[in-house]
Amino acid sequence: MKFIDSHFHTQFTLQKGVNVFSFLDESPSNGFQGGIDIGCTHDDMPQRAQLLEPYPQILLSAAMGPWEAGASEAKGADPDFEYSEFKSTEQILKELEVLKGNFEKYRPAFIGEIGLDYYWDYGTREKQKLIFETQMKWANEKGLCVLIHDRDADEDVMDTIRRLGPDKGGVIHCFDGNEDLMKTALEHDYYISFAGNLTFRKNTELRERILQVPRDRLLLETDSPYLTPVPLRGRTNSPEYIIHTYNCAAEILGMDVNELGEIVTENFSSLCAR
Repeated sequence: MKFIDSHFHTQFTLQKGVNVFSFLDESPSNGFQGGIDIGCTHDDMPQRAQLLEPYPQILLSAAMGPWEAGASEAKGADPDFEYSEFKSTEQILKELEVLKGNFEKYRPAFIGEIGLDYYWDYGTREKQKLIFETQMKWANEKGLCVLIHDRDADEDVMDTIRRLGPDKGGVIHCFDGNEDLMKTALEHDYYISFAGNLTFRKNTELRERILQVPRDRLLLETDSPYLTPVPLRGRTNSPEYIIHTYNCAAEILGMDVNELGEIVTENFSSLCAR
């Protein structure tokens, strides 16, 4: 069986004590064709590029996520939360310049993950939008696809996609949005990617959503080290666990898992060729 993982975080997975390299060293003999290691902060690209240099099957993205808007200015800082620093607009603009320099030096294959997160309410919505829209504009300038994070922000994400595209489209990662978001994304040449939460038995709405996705726009991911699929919940997630999400998706779609593996791998190749 061929399979890919379109979205994972190697650094974070290693930090949680999982040796991702033992799995990557065996690919593609184990069926794993590759995937995308995801950027999260303005300055993480140098370390990630060095870490994954021996693995050409792993493509790199770079980005400032919505969390880099800083601590929520509505809820107040939580000293136990990773993103507990308040940030000024000036600081955010300086960090965007650092990220821009890393784009020029390392030339990542994608811009992501970028987007909006109104669940955690990082910074202010205006600061999140500044970060998001700046990178959407860069995607058009650089001719790159984007990988979008959306949590409780469907309407504003849709508005941004309608206005800014980008021309090459992208991926809505870990899809958990409404039907309108899916429709808007598909109309703007996006792929829809589902993660391990698809396997959660009570997530009936998400299982209905995957049935609505055209087969040639479907991707699967782990988002590791997060969202470990059934039957491994409670463990730290890893790209090697993506097979459980494939099995679940194949069952929902009423198709052979090997056929699904071929479809998703081909979709990923098409994404990378844009």
